[in-house]
Amino acid sequence: MLSRRTIIKGTPISGGLVLGQARVILPGDVEFAEITVPVSRVSEEIEALEQAVAQTIEEIHELLDSAGKKIGGPVAKIFDAQLLIADDEQFLNQVKHQIRSQRRNAGFIYNSLVRSTTAPLKSSPDSYMQQMATDIEAVAQRVLSHLSGHNKSDQKFPPHTILVGKMFTPGDILSYRKRKAIGFLVGEGGVNSHMALISRALRLPMVMAHDVHFEIVNDAKLIIDGTSGEVIVNPSDSDWSEYQKRKKRQGPAAITRIRKLADIPPVTADGKVVHVGANLTLRGPADDVLSERKIPVGLYRTEFLYLANYDFPDEDYQFQYYYQIAEKYADTTVTFRVFDLGYDKLVADTGWPSEDNPALGWRGMRAMLDMNHIFKTQLGAILRASVLKNVKILLPMITDVSELEQARKLISQAKFRLRKNSVPFDEDIEVGIMIEVPSAAMTADILVRKADFVSIGTNDLAQYTLAADRTNNRVSSLYSSYHPSVLKLIRMIVEAARRHGKSISVCGEMAGDLLALPLFVGMELDLLSMNPARIFDVCRMVRKMDSSMARHLLNSVLSSDTQQQVIHKLQTYKNELDKMKTIRRRKHGSVDT
Repeated sequence: MLSRRTIIKGTPISGGLVLGQARVILPGDVEFAEITVPVSRVSEEIEALEQAVAQTIEEIHELLDSAGKKIGGPVAKIFDAQLLIADDEQFLNQVKHQIRSQRRNAGFIYNSLVRSTTAPLKSSPDSYMQQMATDIEAVAQRVLSHLSGHNKSDQKFPPHTILVGKMFTPGDILSYRKRKAIGFLVGEGGVNSHMALISRALRLPMVMAHDVHFEIVNDAKLIIDGTSGEVIVNPSDSDWSEYQKRKKRQGPAAITRIRKLADIPPVTADGKVVHVGANLTLRGPADDVLSERKIPVGLYRTEFLYLANYDFPDEDYQFQYYYQIAEKYADTTVTFRVFDLGYDKLVADTGWPSEDNPALGWRGMRAMLDMNHIFKTQLGAILRASVLKNVKILLPMITDVSELEQARKLISQAKFRLRKNSVPFDEDIEVGIMIEVPSAAMTADILVRKADFVSIGTNDLAQYTLAADRTNNRVSSLYSSYHPSVLKLIRMIVEAARRHGKSISVCGEMAGDLLALPLFVGMELDLLSMNPARIFDVCRMVRKMDSSMARHLLNSVLSSDTQQQVIHKLQTYKNELDKMKTIRRRKHGSVDT
């Protein structure tokens, strides 16, 4: 058990920062002894089973209703799948048959059959099968709890409770949120599990660290950063103070503070406008604030529609989803990135062979071109949603001009089909590309001629340029967006876009990094699209900057030999701005908005 201050580098599952006390919830399998049942009691066992299943179905219906109200369509469909599992007539008939033939208690038979069903699914290399096993166990846990009479409490947790466990079901997440849990630390589970999708949809921070639930004790103080994956167990007083300050600058409060900003887009001290946008994955509370202030969505990740169900929705379902988003942001623009998936996120029935290195395999645009029936379905849905004339299409991970040409051809075919069927759409919809690999950066002059706009994905650009997986602890120290090679590639892309008169944006994590802000202001980018929680601080810093000074700093930074030199120059500049802010506060006794 961890009794001293310990820093754990885990996998970020759901972003956000929380400070609180641990409540450890160990795996709660309900064990049933094998009991021989007299013939006279067999019907009672079957009746108890039917009642437990009925209660479970009622609970899942309530969760489905709650998820639909709090989150919306795609996430709520997770509970549709659990309803089908709970009401599986063939499986229940098998349980009843064995209760009668073996004359054993309902709990023992049901539990035994669940375990024999899930065992091969758990050992499958297919992520879909593994997730199915998790969903079956989640349903079974409810049925068995009712059979045993041990139902979960609805009592609220103490304030600032962070739950620690092996893994939590989607129903657990919803239930624990209702009981006022503020975050989660889990020992198992992937970034695309249903548990992860629900936590992100509800904006509940979550980090996964292998077997961590065995190392944490109840009431241990915890700091969890769901964005970086860092966890501090038994933090020092200085840790606590520092992260409390960070929390005040992040999260829902930071999004709400956008309403207080005087100018959006912000303007530098010497009059240069800096346009900001939001990166989004799900509909949620941020939409009201962002749409109210007419902040564009520079990147909307659509792959969540697949990840919520491990299946690609049909065109009508996707159209309704995209249209509702476009309608919400009717006074600004929404850029939908088409499905950006790889083998590590797909299921076996797509026909893809196993890959040892999915990051360098079939993903992004390669995937969509190989599965063009899925791509054309999505294109049809996005085009139909573009009828409001505020929608753009973004193509991910373009590595070669031939991929862009093929995608353009499929978009033309989708448009032709809609015209033929008299379905309205925006004929002038813009089609952009994400440049996030070195080959695209080096041939940006060729690519940008055939695109309507360009977006730089700094996360992957740094990863592929430096050959360093940012999620691999052994090489994560080598990963840095501030490496001179990465910055020079970004400058190269920007200059190519400028030469051809195309708009250029940045949509990676770097776009919301205050340290990098003067570089992008100096490059005169058209849009910085970021996590909504970063918008307030970015806008506030822009107002203090002088664009001519930023251009001078940019030239100095690009002449640096090492990332340490880059960071030193940028940090020195930021410190000077912070001093100016402190002087202003003392002089005027007010907070800058």
